[in-house]
Amino acid sequence: MAPHGTVAALDKEQLRHILGQFVTGVCAVSTRFEGPDGPRHDAIAVNSFTSVSLAPPLVSMCLRADSTFLQRVRTTGQWAVSILGNHARSLVGVLTAPASERPPVEQAAEWSVGPHTGCLFLPEGPGTLECDLHLVQTLGDHVLVVGRVLGADARDTDPLVFHRGGFTGVAPLR
Repeated sequence: MAPHGTVAALDKEQLRHILGQFVTGVCAVSTRFEGPDGPRHDAIAVNSFTSVSLAPPLVSMCLRADSTFLQRVRTTGQWAVSILGNHARSLVGVLTAPASERPPVEQAAEWSVGPHTGCLFLPEGPGTLECDLHLVQTLGDHVLVVGRVLGADARDTDPLVFHRGGFTGVAPLR
């Protein structure tokens, strides 16, 4: 056991296994940016999304520090979050591919355009949010991105969740 005040070296695979026991939701996060030929869209799948505050309305996500998507969000200052439903499992595979290997995001799903940001969102999932950049903080090999919620919409649809390295649904307690 490590002495008080110090941390024993952690095995990354052991830590990944332990953290995999925690159930997380899965979201598609999109942004709109200026490309060489005009406005373009990009989207990724995120499971490190959480509510931060209701007053003011703030949410957060953690992105890899070397992420192309992170650089686009930092530049544009806006993004949309689509909480994914069980029906969207196949979309996650598309959105987790490296940026250079993803098809144009508009071809990946039936998107709608957000009225507050112009970012894409999925209208059939459990909920959507549109956000403005509020805070960016580097934490280890990831960056915490906090956004102020500009608009939100909810639907009564079962969410897609990630647990023990795979996707599952939510079962009601009996």
